[in-house]
Amino acid sequence: MGSEGPPRVPDSGGSAACPHCGACEVGGAEGCNDLFQEVVGREFGRPELFQVHRLTVDAYSLQHPDQYMKSAKSAVAHLTGMCWAMEDQEDPSVSMALSRFLDGTPALAKPFPIPPPGRRGSMTIVDIFLAPDSAAHVKRVREWARGAWEAWSEHHAQARLWLEAAKRTGGSPKGGRRGG
Repeated sequence: MGSEGPPRVPDSGGSAACPHCGACEVGGAEGCNDLFQEVVGREFGRPELFQVHRLTVDAYSLQHPDQYMKSAKSAVAHLTGMCWAMEDQEDPSVSMALSRFLDGTPALAKPFPIPPPGRRGSMTIVDIFLAPDSAAHVKRVREWARGAWEAWSEHHAQARLWLEAAKRTGGSPKGGRRGG
C-alpha cells in the first residue's frame, strides 16, 4: 500500500498452506497469522482502513476457530459481531450491548459443528494483504467477511438469537445491572 509497488506476501520460509483457512504458500498457520498481524497493523495505522477492522478480526476468527474461538464466549463474540455487521449495522448501540452482554456471565454454548477447514470462505487474509490500495482493502474485507459469514450459515439463527438477547437486555446478561 506504499509507494514501493503492490504488496507481496513475504517469504515465509516454506510453501505450506494454512491448515485453518487454506491460504496457499503462507508458511502454515504461523505465516498466516503473521499476515493477519500485518493487516491489523495497517488498519490501526490508517483511519480509512480502520472502518473495517472489526470485520477483519471476525472474518479471520471465523476462519481460524481453533485459535480464536476456543471458548464459548469468544465464539459467540465473533459470530454475533459478524451477524451484527452483516445484518443489523444500522443500530450503532448494538456493538456496546454485545460487549456488555459478553462481559457478564451469560449461559452460552459453543457452536458445533464448525465448518471444516477449506470450507470457511473462498477468500483469505492473503486477499486482504495483497490489496493494492485502501479502497480495494475495504472492498475485499467486506467480501471476505460475507464469505466467512456464509460459511457459518448453520449457526446464523443462533447468532441472531444471541444478538437479540444482547439488544433486549441492553447488554446485561441477566437484564439487570450493567456494572461499573
